Amino acid sequence: MKIRLKAPAGLESTGIYGKDGKEMPVGHEMEVADDFTGWNGRFDILSGGPAKGAKPVTNPADEGYAVKKKGGGYSVITLDGEEVTKSLRKDDLEGFDELTDEDKAAFVELNKKEA
Repeated sequence: MKIRLKAPAGLESTGIYGKDGKEMPVGHEMEVADDFTGWNGRFDILSGGPAKGAKPVTNPADEGYAVKKKGGGYSVITLDGEEVTKSLRKDDLEGFDELTDEDKAAFVELNKKEA
């Protein structure tokens, strides 16, 4: 099938690197096997399609709590790819990745997005 690379939600680049070690640009078109299931959320199918019963491979970084840069020196916490906190400065997030899941949940509750 033929695909076109795109940036995942909230990012400006593909995060996909070629054999030469350089990042492939947004809009790069390429052929992949019809049963290709990688790079979930990072491409659009232009022709062909996944084989019947194929399941996408998810990026472990998109699961659970993660820090996502917003720009201008601000970041947010995401849970399974969805933003769950207000914008925070780098200093506010120092050590977040080392917290237990229980402590991360408590931090998110204290800094949750305003409705």
